[in-house]
Amino acid sequence: MKKWLTHALLAGLLGLAPSISSAAINTRESSPVDEPSLSALETLWDFLDAPVRPLGVDVNEPWVHIDLLKRELVVYQGGIRIESIPYLAYGAAGSQAVRLRGSKQTPTGVFTIRRINRHSKFRLFFGLDYPTPQIAHQAWQDGILTDKDYRHYLSYRERYGVAPADTPLGGYIGIHGLGRSPLWIHQKRDWTAGCVAVTNAEILALNKWLGVGTKVVIRG
Repeated sequence: MKKWLTHALLAGLLGLAPSISSAAINTRESSPVDEPSLSALETLWDFLDAPVRPLGVDVNEPWVHIDLLKRELVVYQGGIRIESIPYLAYGAAGSQAVRLRGSKQTPTGVFTIRRINRHSKFRLFFGLDYPTPQIAHQAWQDGILTDKDYRHYLSYRERYGVAPADTPLGGYIGIHGLGRSPLWIHQKRDWTAGCVAVTNAEILALNKWLGVGTKVVIRG
C-alpha cells in the first residue's frame, strides 16, 4: 500500500511540476518498470519538505531558513537542503515580528545579510537588515517610531545602505557563533540579546554559503 501511494504521488508530481529537473528525479531507464531509485525519492522528499523560496531568490541561489520552534537552521539551494544545523539558540525573551531595543527578542520575517564581521567576538557575525523598511514603516504607523525616528531611519538607510540601530526598534541582529561563550550555556538555554547563535564550527561552515545579499527567513 505504501509503495502504491509513493508511485501515485510521484506520477502526479512529475505530471504537474515540469520544472523539477531530470537530475532531481532520476529514474532508471533500463528498468522495465518505471520505479524511482532510493536517491531520487530522498531528493523528492527534500523538495516537498522545503519551505517556500523567498521572492527574488534565484533557483540556484543559496538562502537560509531558520525555524525557531524547531531550533533548526537550514541552507537551501532551490528546494534542496545543502547545509543543516539541528540546534540553535536565540533571544532570551523569545521572538517577535517587531522587536524592540533591549527586549532580548529575536525578530521574525524575511531579511537580507547586509554586513559580515570576520573579527567578531562571536567568531563570525552575519548581520541582518533589521529593521527592514517594511517593519520600520509599520512601527511608525503603529506609533512605535515617532516622525523624527522614522525620518532618521530613512535618512540613515539611504546614506549608509543599512538600518540604524539607535531607534526604538534596535538593531545589530544577526547569525553568529559562540566566540568564548561556554558551550554548556548554549546547549541549556536561549542566551542571546536577539541574535541567532550556533557553535563556532557551525558558523564557519555557513561561511561557505552565506554572503552579503543572502536572504534569511526567520520563523517563530
